Amino acid sequence: PGRVEQVEGRSCLVGPYFIFDIDDEFAFNIDETVTVELEFDRIATDGFIISYDHAVDAPVSKTIVFDPVWTSRWQRASLQLDRAGFANRRHGYTDLGVAALGTGINYDPHADHELVLCDIRIKRERRNAPAVIATGSLNLTIQDADNGSLTPARIGVYNDRGRMPVPGEQAITVRRFNDRVKQVPVRSSYEFWPAAGRYAFYVDGMYQAQLLADSYELVVSKGPEYKIHRQNFEVGTDKETEINVQLERWADMPASGWYSGDVHIHIERPRDANSAISVQLRAEDLHVSNILQMSNPARFYFPQYAFGAEGQHAVGDYYLISGQESPRTAHRGHTISLNANRYHDPAEYFLYHRTASAVRADGGLFGYAHVMADAFHASWGLALDVPMGLVNFVEVLQLSQLGTEILYDLWNLGFKIVPVAGSDFPYINLPGTERSYVYIEGRFSPQAWFDGLERGRTYVTNGPQLNLIVGSNSIGETLNIVSGGIVAVEAEAALNPDLDTLVRLELVIHGEVVATVGSQSGREHLSLTHKFAAAESCWVALRAYGKNGALAHSAPVYVVVDGVEDFWKRSAVPQLVEKYKAKIKALTNSEPELYQDLEKWETAPLVGPAWQAQLPALRARAKVVLERYNELLERAAGD
Repeated sequence: PGRVEQVEGRSCLVGPYFIFDIDDEFAFNIDETVTVELEFDRIATDGFIISYDHAVDAPVSKTIVFDPVWTSRWQRASLQLDRAGFANRRHGYTDLGVAALGTGINYDPHADHELVLCDIRIKRERRNAPAVIATGSLNLTIQDADNGSLTPARIGVYNDRGRMPVPGEQAITVRRFNDRVKQVPVRSSYEFWPAAGRYAFYVDGMYQAQLLADSYELVVSKGPEYKIHRQNFEVGTDKETEINVQLERWADMPASGWYSGDVHIHIERPRDANSAISVQLRAEDLHVSNILQMSNPARFYFPQYAFGAEGQHAVGDYYLISGQESPRTAHRGHTISLNANRYHDPAEYFLYHRTASAVRADGGLFGYAHVMADAFHASWGLALDVPMGLVNFVEVLQLSQLGTEILYDLWNLGFKIVPVAGSDFPYINLPGTERSYVYIEGRFSPQAWFDGLERGRTYVTNGPQLNLIVGSNSIGETLNIVSGGIVAVEAEAALNPDLDTLVRLELVIHGEVVATVGSQSGREHLSLTHKFAAAESCWVALRAYGKNGALAHSAPVYVVVDGVEDFWKRSAVPQLVEKYKAKIKALTNSEPELYQDLEKWETAPLVGPAWQAQLPALRARAKVVLERYNELLERAAGD
């Protein structure tokens, strides 16, 4: 929310964040150094963050902190924006953003959350356009090399400076927040992409466009199971350039029973949008795309037209399926519900267990998002809900981060929690950048995928493919053995070399690495074998690392010794019980930070009253859960 105020006779913009569209007649899809001059009311502004549409890279930002000592009311700042693009690719079809210092996701309650901007000027050295612009046409066809059929794909077309021409009409329109865009950023910090250009677009097998006569690089991808196609080509004046791409598989995971899915996608989905959304997600080779209606205590976003079977849209073995990210607060975590038959609106927003119970009774799965970083106090919510048997999964791979501390704690306490991965598009990555593979015996169906996920027949990855055999049992299965019996382990990982190469493979038991194999230079395949004597029941998992950020982690194989089904790490139970009891006590004795939620401008007035109204019920629930921890502790001591 922003406003206009008069400051000593000047009309100034006052607020936390403003975005600007540069008039396209002045500058559009350029590649120049542009100068921006700004003037602020120094009394109310300590600095600012400026971000802009870059010609080649995803949006670039700079932070400017003003000198704390100042004498003049007006503070001027002049910045040069290197390789400004101004192609209307930021939110709201804008080119430039100016924000106060304290308005980032990691909200600083002590920072200045508003700025007062009283002047802004954009300067560029105008260049005269050629009297005649030489163009030619590109006719592109993309086929699956296995069967010759046209196939959706992600495309990049770049000139010799890495800049992409504005995509033509045949590029798929992507729903990103409230925008409808043809180009999407491929963030260099998180996503594998072989080209210097960091924008891409989607096509449904065929693409035609007029391009400036020039030299270009073409990049075509379709998820981690396909080889990335790259080639250079020329567009001549008034010439037609014909390119036929045969996309070849690097691996065929469905042929082995493994099907990919992303548990965390946000796209507004009316029924008539299914076709374009399906093309985008099939271009990323996602068989199960869980598209989440998202809420906060004020409202919900990314609405889905239906839930359950009516909300499913299929093209072959590729499905769009409605889910929900709700309830969702900065005070006890963001939750995800999958495969329920309806949207479960939390009537009492902080009492997550009521939504979890309703979702599970409706045949759905309930879990927590962003657990890899314990974002939004996810561990506080998990401490309450896991011991009561309400949590099926936790998101441990996202933002190119694999975070297992909380997951290992829960496994070592003896809880069968499934690891999942999600891209959180459009907030973070493109769909499928992080994904879960689920093993299905027999014919594929969405229900078979969710059943396999619930049983832990899964691994998470941003590229590597995993295989783990413990005894004769695979990921998610249980091996029964007598005490002292020798357990043989075979493990392997493979990684599409167009994405990255593997440098390390680790076997983990009870959170400890017991065997590892590596390659300093990086390899396409790594494998290891290991044997151990089974003294107690345990969990065994596999994780892999790439040279340039590739990551993967399996769900466990459970080893049951002498029929004892508790696979916990018994020696760690007392410490872990105290750790999570302390989290519950911290939660129930806390007060929410009103400005920590992402949509703080609409939730801040609601969070405090809702918390106070629901706190007695939350404390009553906590009392029951704490007793469950005590029972767990007593049972571990008794064993």
